[in-house]
Amino acid sequence: MEIVAVQTKKEIKQFKEFRKKLYANDPYYVSTAEFTLDMLLNKETAFAKRAEIRPIMGIDCGRVILTALLIHNPKDDFLQIAFFEALENIKAEVFCFLDYAKEFAKGLNLKKIIIGLNGHLSYGVGISLDMKSRNTFDSTYTKLYYADYFEGYKKHDLVAFSNTPSTVLEKLPCRESSIKIRKIDLKKFEEEMELFRTICDETIGTTFLYSKTEQHHFYDLLKDMTFFLRSENLLFAEDDGHVVGFVFWHPDYNEVLKSGRQNSLLEIAVRYLLRKNKIKKVKLNAIGVKKEYQGIATLQLLNEVGKYVGKYDVIETNFVWCNNKKSMALNDALLQNVERRFAVYEVNV
Repeated sequence: MEIVAVQTKKEIKQFKEFRKKLYANDPYYVSTAEFTLDMLLNKETAFAKRAEIRPIMGIDCGRVILTALLIHNPKDDFLQIAFFEALENIKAEVFCFLDYAKEFAKGLNLKKIIIGLNGHLSYGVGISLDMKSRNTFDSTYTKLYYADYFEGYKKHDLVAFSNTPSTVLEKLPCRESSIKIRKIDLKKFEEEMELFRTICDETIGTTFLYSKTEQHHFYDLLKDMTFFLRSENLLFAEDDGHVVGFVFWHPDYNEVLKSGRQNSLLEIAVRYLLRKNKIKKVKLNAIGVKKEYQGIATLQLLNEVGKYVGKYDVIETNFVWCNNKKSMALNDALLQNVERRFAVYEVNV
């Protein structure tokens, strides 16, 4: 197998075509992750412009058999193997690719490789270990056989929880406090995204593999979603005018899209406009609360979300690290059902 560092337009087209064909007609795959991949390939965001990004193809007898992005965020002490895709039953070739990645990491004086992180935690994370239903919007999905390629390496587990909104809301007590909950002001979207970025760093910034962000991080990521977002989808908890927490939730836009094929932004917008009332699942994407307000602000934020999700049949979380005991305990108590399982693998160089 020849390993090629992707550079030309022709090679980029090959890279993307391999992924497209690999997931064609896959009933579990909805192609919204392609937008993040394009942001990284084209270096369209502040994060991508700052990071070292090397797209890689493995080619055997003129045929692409694997692709990946090697990413180094200057703020991290590890190399990422992101957006890894490969054909089945090519274990020897994957080992060859891992050797290449190790040498690349050594060249950057890095001693560790993380497999399954797609640039930043907010961009997507996880190699799929199971899949009961189609991937939700902003959740990763990979072929289930990928996990076999990384067997034997140190594994970090993640899960997504689910339940009915009514069941979750029944378990939430209501308590009085000085904390106020407000919606984002979509007319000040860029300013509000900076506030979102700041409170994310202050609250979930200690999460495993989370890297502190820089200006425009969430604006870059979400600016194309303004058509879909409603002001209640991002809620801030404030005490005496100071933001102390947030919750980001939204309908599962993937439900109105066709699986196993590419979806353009225009197609997504049209299908959402015509079929949004058919969406039955809501996504609890992220929640973060300053340590001194955890508990009371968390309850108020979730109760506020409850005002908008009654029409949905299912509420599903984004990934939760199994080593995050507080988050696991909260989700286990409120949502209870493990809907999906993922893993991130760690390789010593």
